[in-house]
Amino acid sequence: MQLSFLLSSKLRSDFRAATARRLAAPDAAALPASQLATVRKQWTDAVKDIPYYANLVTSGHAPKELHSWDDLHRLPILSRPLLQDQPESFIRHSGPPDSFMKTAGSTGTPLRLGLNQSERDRMRVVKLAEWQKFGYTPSSRLFLIWGHSHLLGTGLLGRLNHLKRKLADWTLGYRRVDAYRLSRTLCESHARALIRHRPLGLIGYASALDLFARNTTQFRDEFRALGLRFVLATSEPAPSEDSTALIEDLFGCPVVQEYGGAEFGQVAFKNGSAPFEVYSDLNYVECEFSTPDSSGTHPILVTTLYPRYLPLFRYRVGDAVQRPELMTHGHISRFEVLAGRINDVIQFDDGFAVHSVAIFHCIHQEPAVHNIQMIVDDSGIEIRLISTTPDDPALEKRIRGRLAQVHGPLGQARIHFAEDLVTNRAGKRLWFVDRRLKKPVRV
Repeated sequence: MQLSFLLSSKLRSDFRAATARRLAAPDAAALPASQLATVRKQWTDAVKDIPYYANLVTSGHAPKELHSWDDLHRLPILSRPLLQDQPESFIRHSGPPDSFMKTAGSTGTPLRLGLNQSERDRMRVVKLAEWQKFGYTPSSRLFLIWGHSHLLGTGLLGRLNHLKRKLADWTLGYRRVDAYRLSRTLCESHARALIRHRPLGLIGYASALDLFARNTTQFRDEFRALGLRFVLATSEPAPSEDSTALIEDLFGCPVVQEYGGAEFGQVAFKNGSAPFEVYSDLNYVECEFSTPDSSGTHPILVTTLYPRYLPLFRYRVGDAVQRPELMTHGHISRFEVLAGRINDVIQFDDGFAVHSVAIFHCIHQEPAVHNIQMIVDDSGIEIRLISTTPDDPALEKRIRGRLAQVHGPLGQARIHFAEDLVTNRAGKRLWFVDRRLKKPVRV
């Protein structure tokens, strides 16, 4: 059993902050005024210190101050390609950030953004507050079907990263297994490890959890006997219509979902069959268009309301929602369905399934690579890269080495340096194009 004295003073502080957040009662009536006051404050700071926002004002494309919601709605939409193409415009005059983060690039476009430690701390507190509702305490255990790009490495550094992660997980009461490779045999092994660990909750990428559940139905009685309080499906919508019902039946507890992004933080949380509840103190969320598209989905824009190294105003996150509940000032307070991108599992003919995020974690740390796409056809796998250093043997060798760590055959994938990526009929550049005439059956 995890011992509470192993938790650092910082973690104890996070638990106290999470408790305070959980017990704080939001004032819905005061929300429009409080959100606008926060937006005005964040905008004033951004215009003074961040070149991109200052240039919007001096060029006449944005007001110096925001006095109303109409003022906010007139700001130009901020997009991922813009952040990628002008990284120097988002570094503050007052100094560099505490650190940088780089997204895995579910759209095929990795992104590097500055972060301060306070932002990381806040997002951790938000997660803890939700887990506390299910009885999570400093001595609770969690089981994770997860992965991290910094664990893909060789030599001394690779071994050191693995050791640090294992020590941190042991301290926190986590048991972590690899979400990037899942076969029936591995799923059964992970199921036995989960039963031995006896966690309070199970956390994983939604598509990885779906695959894990379909391969471990024979453990249903043992899973339900564990008394899990929740299964947290994260990073993507469920891959199948029956995913949530399958997982809830298998474990006998609710499937909860969180919505957010590495670059824009936590946005909403869904408890079981309830709608997604937006963290309205942290984000102003709006529909990009007043009417939904033909499928009934609303693309959304996120404006961050808390102190950040890089505040985001009307950021096009690339996701859409269905059946949003809008307040009078245009803020989405809750929504029924997240209809965004799916970082799906790739099923191979040899029975292995590899999570898509693993592919990008093998590539996105290469600063010369600006866009990524994987194409699978009946002849094999092709990785397309848009790079400032095309036909670079050393870069290709590094990428192949990481791909082989995830799954051996990936190391033999064709790597093609391209000027552009394959698009669909809507003009979107998808991260994964499956051209196989006969696709493997997901079991």
